[in-house]
Amino acid sequence: MPKLTFYGGVDEIGGNKILLEEGNTKVFLDFGMSFSEEGKFFEFPLLRPTNIDDLRKINVLPELEGLYKNAGLKVRYLPNGDFFVEETPEERKIDAIILSHGHLDHTGYLGLVRPDIPIYSSAATKKFLKLRSDINKNWAAEASQESFNTVEVDEERQIGKDLTIRRFDVDHSIVGASAYLICTKNKKIAYTGDFRFHGYRQKETEYFQNEIAKENIDVLITEGTRLSRKDEEKAFDTEEEVFEACCEFTKKEKGLVIYDASPADIDRVKTLSRVAKETGRELVLDDKKAYFVLYLNHNEQKNLVEDLPNIDDFKIYLSREKLKKTSKKFTEKIFNEDNLFVENFIEGRSGHQKILLAKQIMESKKSSEDFFKAIKIPDKKFLWGPLGRQEILSNPGKYILYTSNGPLTLLQFVPAGKKIEGSYIYGKAEPFNEEMEFSHDILENWIKLAGLNMKYAHTSGHASADDLKKFIQAVKPKLVMPVHTENAAMFEKFGAKILRPELKKIMEL
Repeated sequence: MPKLTFYGGVDEIGGNKILLEEGNTKVFLDFGMSFSEEGKFFEFPLLRPTNIDDLRKINVLPELEGLYKNAGLKVRYLPNGDFFVEETPEERKIDAIILSHGHLDHTGYLGLVRPDIPIYSSAATKKFLKLRSDINKNWAAEASQESFNTVEVDEERQIGKDLTIRRFDVDHSIVGASAYLICTKNKKIAYTGDFRFHGYRQKETEYFQNEIAKENIDVLITEGTRLSRKDEEKAFDTEEEVFEACCEFTKKEKGLVIYDASPADIDRVKTLSRVAKETGRELVLDDKKAYFVLYLNHNEQKNLVEDLPNIDDFKIYLSREKLKKTSKKFTEKIFNEDNLFVENFIEGRSGHQKILLAKQIMESKKSSEDFFKAIKIPDKKFLWGPLGRQEILSNPGKYILYTSNGPLTLLQFVPAGKKIEGSYIYGKAEPFNEEMEFSHDILENWIKLAGLNMKYAHTSGHASADDLKKFIQAVKPKLVMPVHTENAAMFEKFGAKILRPELKKIMEL
């Protein structure tokens, strides 16, 4: 008889870590970070966990044998500062992690997991997580790419001796989102992950719904994010409505248009690319978003994401970077002015910016690194430093500036003592966002300082209450287990038998 233990996602949005056991087979459905629990004890950027024991102290991790890297080993310290490692590593006891998508509240603790535990996901999710690691290093979230086993749509995989999985694409506010049909010896379990019916991949979600409706599902584990979220009252019903609203705002605006969206939301780039073409403006992406867009499909045998803009469709704004005073260029030009802030185009750039600047670094002949696989982006496609910002601010009606970090962008663009003519369109769940690092109040202060008109054009990454009800009525599961919601009681109005999970309680099906 299968057993479920919920180690996260119970009466909270996110933090999904669901252990499914059947016979001798043990798998996790997602292994995500709990924003609500971490937020009680940590705050970005000064107080952050730095190792697994910091997270154990706040009781957000399953305490299971054979799950974590280096489990069983202990470091012994000597008074002189020397140390040695002793005891015996644990053996692996978990057969797999089934990953729904790449948001941190579903993947944020993958970096803690031993690399010999296979991770099953879509190919797009694997690639997304690799690119995210290139941009922002996160010790707790970074799983080895070698751990991934990518699964095609409708492909079935045997895991251990006792269960099989079948993967489906679903629509969500991130590429590669998946749902699963999981078959044990005598039960059929459907896990939706996070999903919706109103984005560019609506047909994929409908296919998932229609297929599992044929399966006589015993247990449906589904999200209910929007059942308690009052912070999305300004959200539009569909992605198409976001496009129409942005077109309307942009056509009426003579000044600069700045659009702010989640760093993981690649679909919104498609929408803003359409807006730019419809309104005759030029789209400018921040370097993080440009890296995602350009490299998701790069060097892949087939496109992982269809209809992405290419480098002909936008320019790239390189975030402000200070030229190091130890560089030859600095010492040749500056005399006894250590505190002079000099901005830099090429020299000293690292990580994803270095890859974007592959052509320029090669031409500078200051690097022997091999960039043969990198996209060669022309100089004219980059905007950087005071000259780049001045180009945008001097021609505000020409551009749409797309950012994933509004406060940082405004910090760099707002001239001291002056205002920016234009509109700031907010395209995130307000004020909550899965990837947010700044409070909404700080953003509003910067918008007010800049003198911009604030507008809203966003649609949720999650299914509405009406769509959830229709979905459950179509699938007709024998039992519904709500997760990723703060209002599980709402499911009782959907006409299905509900079993509410209890945190860390083993539940036999």
